[in-house]
Amino acid sequence: MIVFCEGVCMSSSEEMVMFGTKPIRVIDKLPTPEEVFRLPKLTWSNILTKVLGPAAIPLGVAIGSGEWLMGPSIAAAYGLGLFWLVWVGMIQQTAYYYWLIRLTIMTGEPAYVLLARVAPKNLWSILTMLMEILAYLWPGWAAAAATGALAMVLGRLPGAAEAELVRWTGVVLFLLCAFFVSVGGKIEATLEIVMKAMVIFILVSLIFIVAPLTITPTTLAEAAKGMVSVGYIPKGIDILLFAGWYAYIGKAAAGNIWSIGYWRDKGYGMGSVVGFIPAAVGGKKVPLSPVGAIFKLTPENLRTWKVWEKLLHLDLWLIFFIGGMFGMYLPAMIVASLVPVGTTLPAWGIAAHVSNQFAAKVGGWGYYFIALIGFFILYSTQLGVLDELVRVVTDTLWNTSEGVRKWAKGDVRRIYYPFLAIYLIFACFAMWAAAPLILLLIGANVTHFLGIWLIPVLTYLDRKLIPKELRTPLWVIILSWTMWAFHLFFAIALTLYYGFGIKIF
Repeated sequence: MIVFCEGVCMSSSEEMVMFGTKPIRVIDKLPTPEEVFRLPKLTWSNILTKVLGPAAIPLGVAIGSGEWLMGPSIAAAYGLGLFWLVWVGMIQQTAYYYWLIRLTIMTGEPAYVLLARVAPKNLWSILTMLMEILAYLWPGWAAAAATGALAMVLGRLPGAAEAELVRWTGVVLFLLCAFFVSVGGKIEATLEIVMKAMVIFILVSLIFIVAPLTITPTTLAEAAKGMVSVGYIPKGIDILLFAGWYAYIGKAAAGNIWSIGYWRDKGYGMGSVVGFIPAAVGGKKVPLSPVGAIFKLTPENLRTWKVWEKLLHLDLWLIFFIGGMFGMYLPAMIVASLVPVGTTLPAWGIAAHVSNQFAAKVGGWGYYFIALIGFFILYSTQLGVLDELVRVVTDTLWNTSEGVRKWAKGDVRRIYYPFLAIYLIFACFAMWAAAPLILLLIGANVTHFLGIWLIPVLTYLDRKLIPKELRTPLWVIILSWTMWAFHLFFAIALTLYYGFGIKIF
């Protein structure tokens, strides 16, 4: 419900209303996509080249931990019987993403910030930020990408003797990530360009080169059987690996809430009204509003809103869903075609483990090509995760703390880049904490404990605070609640095993 405040106005054509626990701006007119992207009219050509694209950033993050590390580990150890969970998880995550982003572009506030409007004030937003830090503070992707890079340099898989070299290479790669989020006019725009390039290279390489040379008819038959074996779970499966893989089938299941600020910064919907996070080098100070904005429920605005919804569907289902399906299925099928079921892949060498087997089939070039693909897959994930973590902390502090905004003197970069520096220092030391797969499994499984409370809070927000005309379609919420059931299941299974030593598989 929206209750109007008394005597609080931004201008003659703009007012403030109470929206949950905080006021929000009310804008007379929702900008159209043509106005935001400066287009005479929407065509398929300019939709594909200028409008769609934010989904490429989480897709670049998604094609990493689940696809190149946990998926192949599952396939090598247990076969492809769990392939049914891939399409189930991708449908759940894409619908959930649509819900989150819809709320974000409706209000100009990323959903992790919007949560601060649910009582008690700021609690859910800050809690979400803390769980993001717990899940993604560990630089496991850079360390894992380093194995692919060193495999090309050494001409063989890095082993225990090269553990120190892997870590130092990971530090260099991590610092290179910081460079990418520091240049360009807008961080989102730079990431979109870099991620699109890496995702296109990865998918084209897997679909048109590696898969045809690798995947056998037997593997295809096993994959098809796995896709329809709904409910099958291998006996004795490692619960930490299984639960982590499900969370990372798309991006991070409930943790997808951490990577929705890109649609605001791209300018979707009310994101075009509130501002964005500019880069340190090449960017200018941009007034990022600490208060979101919602549009008046006029017939014109509702028609424009329908257009934004259609564009969001295209961005998610065309880029994130299709790309995620290929990204999850192909690496697992490639591994299943090259190694016998029951193989345990090495924690320090997953990114490059398949190289030798592929080279034996196609020649020496295959070794370096697979290592290069593995490197790009894991590096794109670390790049996205680095920005995502710093972005969530920045947005949350910016929107919940007036003292932080005063300290920053209205320049959001004065929060983003100091925290980035702190993150870099910690992450470089954390390279020595554990092997990459362990770091990533810890982060993946945090999302289960996030999801069991986050989805109910989002449902309350959507059904109680959002005007009836703008509420999320029921089918989206139902699919998101099926994901909640999976999160609850895995949270219970992990607690029973690690807390009480009780195995349920």
